[in-house]
Amino acid sequence: MGGARIMIVGGGARSHALGEALLRSPSVASVCFAPGTSGLERRGFVTLPVASQDLRGLAEVAELEEIDLTVVGPNTPLVDGIVDVFAAAGQPVFGPDAAAAKLEGSKVFARLLMNRLAIDTPRFAVCDTVARAAHLAQTTPWARVFKADGIAYGKGVRVTHRASECDDALHDVMHDNIFGLESKRIVVEERLDGTEVTVFSLTDGEDVAVLGHVLNYPRLLDDDAGPPTRGMGQVAPAPMVDDAMLAHIERDVLRPTVAAMAERGTPVRGALFVDLMLVRGRALVIDYNVRFGDPATQILLSRLSGDLYGALQACRGAGDLKAAVAALRVDERPRVSVVVAAPGYPDRFERGAELHIDDATFAADPDLWLYEDGVRWVEATGDAPERLETTGGRTVTVVAAAETVSAARAKAYAALQGVRFEGMHFRRDIGAGW
Repeated sequence: MGGARIMIVGGGARSHALGEALLRSPSVASVCFAPGTSGLERRGFVTLPVASQDLRGLAEVAELEEIDLTVVGPNTPLVDGIVDVFAAAGQPVFGPDAAAAKLEGSKVFARLLMNRLAIDTPRFAVCDTVARAAHLAQTTPWARVFKADGIAYGKGVRVTHRASECDDALHDVMHDNIFGLESKRIVVEERLDGTEVTVFSLTDGEDVAVLGHVLNYPRLLDDDAGPPTRGMGQVAPAPMVDDAMLAHIERDVLRPTVAAMAERGTPVRGALFVDLMLVRGRALVIDYNVRFGDPATQILLSRLSGDLYGALQACRGAGDLKAAVAALRVDERPRVSVVVAAPGYPDRFERGAELHIDDATFAADPDLWLYEDGVRWVEATGDAPERLETTGGRTVTVVAAAETVSAARAKAYAALQGVRFEGMHFRRDIGAGW
């Protein structure tokens, strides 16, 4: 069978969305996942038993399976140098090398680069000890956000409201961080209250092509209450982002960043997403992502059809980036996504609840998508029938499209009746008011 063979590193909802989108590419013959999940196997995908942290093992599997392109989902393999390992093995891979992945992997590096480029960003300071960060918080009214310098999946970030909360926040960030960050540096930032949006682009290290943008709902509870999470839902396109703002972000954020990284000899090639906070007419950059974000990818890729594979290859220099992205077809109708999480999210994982998904609901409606995240398929044993179980954290993402945000919202929430497990949690206000 002709066509490209794709391997996706990862196995959550973002990887699921990437796999489905790449299978829609006319030049793609097959998609497999490493390590994937048993839930994806249930959906007919091939999975390969190699951990996403086993960089050399992944390169060896890519060679043995004659993979034409490996697409890396999570950020940790990129920061750890998976692209460098694949390049040394002569295996094609989508994403930045370790030097360029520092743009996401080090919050200190990113903030200092933004400062040098005069990119609008919250006030910040870099501290090399907890004591100095605590002193800054006690003496400076704006210093209320604390970020460990490294990849921590949200565990290394704390947002506070008053000085009395800062000591506990710093303890959480630096002493209770279960991911064991190598750096002890801390970025102390101004706390902003505004609207969070993400702008997506692809880059070949020189040029930039914008793919779209979304409105984010990062907090756990309705009305933007509760702790921050990695995302509880989104609206696409973001209703408050107009053409002028998008042009500003491309001109004054994305392009200067790509140019600066190229000038220092560490060009960014792959996805470049920026998270921004909109505050009183200003768009302040919060973070860079140098891979497809989660859950942004789920809603973004549901809008696209055409040769996504060609666009990803163009980021590697195999084709014209602008032409490849222009050839993609974009469904401009509004979309709403809702993330369903297991009990305890985001602080702890409770797993093992029996999960019921009404696949027929989603198969019958071309404007509905369900992407699996924390899902495990347990085969029948003895008298016990096969079943799906939750594995903790975010469980599924539901995406719906319609002619208006209100209609897409109604469709998404109606579809959630087809997802059931004990203790399931989701926000009920995604897209409300738009």
